[in-house]
Amino acid sequence: MACMTKVLVTGATGLLGCSLVPLLQERDHQVIRMGHSHASDLNIDLTSYEQTARALDDAKPDVIINLAALTNVDRCETHPQEAYLLNVKTVENLCTWMKTAGKACHLIQISTDQVYDGLGPHAEGELTIRNFYAMSKLASEFIAGAVPSTILRTNFVGRSQCGRRVSFTDWLHDALLGQTSVTVFEDVMFSPLAISTLCDCIDRCIVERPLGVFNLGSRDGMSKAYFAFAFAAALGLETTNLKRDNASSIDALVANRPTDMRMNSERFIDRMGLKLPRLIDEIQLMTYDYR
Repeated sequence: MACMTKVLVTGATGLLGCSLVPLLQERDHQVIRMGHSHASDLNIDLTSYEQTARALDDAKPDVIINLAALTNVDRCETHPQEAYLLNVKTVENLCTWMKTAGKACHLIQISTDQVYDGLGPHAEGELTIRNFYAMSKLASEFIAGAVPSTILRTNFVGRSQCGRRVSFTDWLHDALLGQTSVTVFEDVMFSPLAISTLCDCIDRCIVERPLGVFNLGSRDGMSKAYFAFAFAAALGLETTNLKRDNASSIDALVANRPTDMRMNSERFIDRMGLKLPRLIDEIQLMTYDYR
């Protein structure tokens, strides 16, 4: 009988972690949850190397999946020290332990599609940094690249299983149901995966452990406005409350935002030998959760 892989998940009680952990447990991984709630197995300050090393010495994971991050783009811009500590220092501490642990360990580092802008879809080398959040995540990639690691630049949509966090589609679904007036951007392009698809791909990475930086998104992309109307149509909801506009006309945002984050995921497809879905098919997949 094959030994279970011991997987430590940081940020396990966050938006992605609340969907990823149950899937990994269903697939017979031994999961250690590190997070900021009573549901965690470990609750430590990852910005402290001493606390990090002590916890990892005790856990002795085969794989670390790092989901811990400050993802609020505007807060990263106004609080760069906090963004550095949560997005960079934490990865440095994990990697320092891996280099000195005396056992084989693989890191799966979750990064972002915010490192891209300009006309997409973008290959891994086509970087354009618009804000401090993207810079901090890119810095963490450089650190992660010094140890055996899989770095996934990604974005995801789908129903949140985390009571403290709502997703983009949760927000959109609530607005559609309540007929609350919302603005959806025609000039912001992305290529996310459904959260369930992303979790499945992360599980594949635990098994395959590909080395390097990989884009991981849907096979095509669309504007957030097109996405919103397609999502509403899939659920049979009225769209009279949706207003089309351009993000460039909004003054309230603190940080600069990229407008075309579509990714070319061929490198991941070739390495893993799988076929990623179209975004329109991911929208259809998500409707089962929202129905």
